[in-house]
Amino acid sequence: MTQMAILIAEDNVAQRRYLRELLEREFPSHCPVIESSDGEETVSLALKHKPALCVLDIQMPRLSGVKAARAIWKGFPAARIVFWTQFPHEIYINEIRRIIKSTDPPPAYGFIDKNNPESRFLRFLAAVLEDGADMIDPAFKDSFKRPLLTEFEAEALYYLALGLSNWAIARKCSLSLRGVESRLAALYEKLFASSPEGTTDASYDKLAYNMRTRAFFEALRRGLINSDELEKAAHELEAWIERDRGRYLQEQKPRGEKQ
Repeated sequence: MTQMAILIAEDNVAQRRYLRELLEREFPSHCPVIESSDGEETVSLALKHKPALCVLDIQMPRLSGVKAARAIWKGFPAARIVFWTQFPHEIYINEIRRIIKSTDPPPAYGFIDKNNPESRFLRFLAAVLEDGADMIDPAFKDSFKRPLLTEFEAEALYYLALGLSNWAIARKCSLSLRGVESRLAALYEKLFASSPEGTTDASYDKLAYNMRTRAFFEALRRGLINSDELEKAAHELEAWIERDRGRYLQEQKPRGEKQ
């Protein structure tokens, strides 16, 4: 397989067929089109064939399109990727931005909602494939300009949603309590950037609101949390809680009883 190919990753059979037929018709010089139906297979095919363009759905079995992109760019930094999704949630946008920031040199990519007209989608594909241009769906340009959440801040939103205390977050992330508190304070400032710091309104808001609950609501409203990722986080957290409970009980034993 040459670098002229295009890889499409989509678990919906009808949408994958539509994509293949569209690409074969509009970009015949990049045929045959490589197809994948899950994230792990996508990474394997991309690293093996090094296609000229990857078109990735975001929510896929085994590995999300965003995490697949991270693995692809790690092994193939020159990959050009278009995220084509019906889940344009800010959680994915923030993760994409973080990955791009850590990739050197910054890769060419696009991000577009599946509800866009076919003509606009084709313009996006051509711009990324042929010109190496970065293309962002106009409906989500503001989301790409918001303060970037760190990896801890993005994960902390799930810890707050799932009810973890600062004490548990500190153990989970190997931080001090003070470290957790300062990082959560930075997260709140990013979520509520329009809040009037240092004014009487700010003083009132601190008394009127539970900041953790308010942060959860803001994250839910902006799409920084969604049910699919929350379910995965809950499953991972349950496994960690079981392990940490055993560690905690061991810590509470008198020194002579510890094994």
